[in-house]
Amino acid sequence: MIDDNSGSNGGTDEILTCTNDGEHGSGVPTTSTTQVRNGSITRCHCKASVKLRVNSEGLWEVRQHIIEHNHPLTPPQWQHHHRSERKITEAEGEVIKAMTEAQVAPSVQFRVAAAVAGGDVFVGHTKRDHINFVTRLKTLSIEGGDAATLINLLTSRQAEDPGFFFRVQFDEDRRLCHLFWHDSMMKEDYLLYHDIVIFDTTYRINRYNLICGAFIYPATRHRLCQWHIQQNAISHFRSLKHDRTFQNVFNKCLNGCYSETEFEGTWLKMIKDYGLDDSAWFKRLYNIKTKWCTALNNYESTNHAMGFQASKTTSLTEFFDIFETTVKRWRGEEERKEFNCIRSTPTSVYPLVDLLQHASQVYTLELFRVFEKEFALATGTRAAILPSEDSVLVYRVDSPGAEGSSHHVTFDCDNNLIECTCRKFQVMGMLCSHIIRVLHIHSVPEIPPTYILRRWSKFSKADVWNRLLPNDMRRSAANDAINWRRSMLTNLNNLVTKCQNMVAARAIIEKICATANDEVQTLFRNLHMDDDQTRDEVQDGAILDHVRCTTKGMSQRKKKECR
Repeated sequence: MIDDNSGSNGGTDEILTCTNDGEHGSGVPTTSTTQVRNGSITRCHCKASVKLRVNSEGLWEVRQHIIEHNHPLTPPQWQHHHRSERKITEAEGEVIKAMTEAQVAPSVQFRVAAAVAGGDVFVGHTKRDHINFVTRLKTLSIEGGDAATLINLLTSRQAEDPGFFFRVQFDEDRRLCHLFWHDSMMKEDYLLYHDIVIFDTTYRINRYNLICGAFIYPATRHRLCQWHIQQNAISHFRSLKHDRTFQNVFNKCLNGCYSETEFEGTWLKMIKDYGLDDSAWFKRLYNIKTKWCTALNNYESTNHAMGFQASKTTSLTEFFDIFETTVKRWRGEEERKEFNCIRSTPTSVYPLVDLLQHASQVYTLELFRVFEKEFALATGTRAAILPSEDSVLVYRVDSPGAEGSSHHVTFDCDNNLIECTCRKFQVMGMLCSHIIRVLHIHSVPEIPPTYILRRWSKFSKADVWNRLLPNDMRRSAANDAINWRRSMLTNLNNLVTKCQNMVAARAIIEKICATANDEVQTLFRNLHMDDDQTRDEVQDGAILDHVRCTTKGMSQRKKKECR
């Protein structure tokens, strides 16, 4: 601590005092409504200090030195915990900002920083400092208002992507109450894969307790989220909680049955084998099976599919960033798989007969593996022809020793139409092992075109990629700054690593960095670049945030304080 005092001779005294000088709470006004917080006292009137003054020659000289402290001194190995030793530099702040934008948790960020620095001692700040810095970053990002900042983000995205669309709705107080958006690729995906749409209202994702839904339409049917069923089921397993066999059977009932007959047989066997006849929870779950059984409907919940890292403290702007990051991750994975499909053809452990050969040419790599598995199952089935009329043939196909595996396959030879009672094609759009068995019996060389869905084919999105190429090129041009930054960070990191063990080399780097920093700052001033431009734009809006919701129960912070 430094105090400025005018000396008797007109000079200036600089007094460096101990950090434990003073009195706890001094200078802080208190009222009857001030909440008293529990804490520890570090100030204990320690008078240790050093008094300095500039002499006639312009040099600092020590005028007084009080050595004695009235408290234990900090051991050298703990010096880095002092506030004076803790600082987040501008460069470190940029790295933290980048990791925050990438949805990396603050605690994970600090562990990465500690690993790079060689330990917590050498990071330069504590984990609490790191978390506080991230909190300030998030606060600054919505300084002009959460809703207004989000709308500015959507507007900027619309300027980048001509196909980006969004609409907002406000209440009578100009508070944001409804928001809808999609980009050009989302629209193309829906036009291509719009056979089913799920509106998931079970996941509340932010501080306003608002519901997140991908789409909503008038004609909807309510479904239960399997992810929530799996989470709740654990508390009802009791002694079966650690029985892996039981859990496998239960999971098969949830999402491993392809027909209602198979589900009924598996469920009844599970209830009988594990003595669950008197369980009210399992009875209630069975009574609402149409809302969760994949043999009757098949979907994945939004929060399980997206893996949101959101909570009740998440702002709308943060949620939009999380959503965008998730979509980018999906699309990056999709592009990688598209690339592999275009440049490669799958092999098989089975002889590539005509049917398998054709499947390898039309299906994606992953879907070919699904078809290959069904083909393998077909080799273990037996088929018996049943009495039929005209050119329509009916087969009973089953697997020896597998209870409830019998299904009827109807094959119209003249029109090349085929159907199975397991209805796997109607559910997944893939031929089942029973149909493959019948096709193989009739030596059908190729999968009938009617049963090759475009969504599963190799080139399902070829037209989409070509149509959206101009938008991608525009975004690539906008990402030049990111590519330059990545390249420069790599080069500078290599240079600093090379010079770290040589004092003379470090001096050269420090001099160059200082000069470059001065020149860049001068350039920014000349160009009148205002870092607060975005916040100024937000301030102009009169859009208010949704009323913040206070949920039931005690927060995690309060729970920790009560322990």
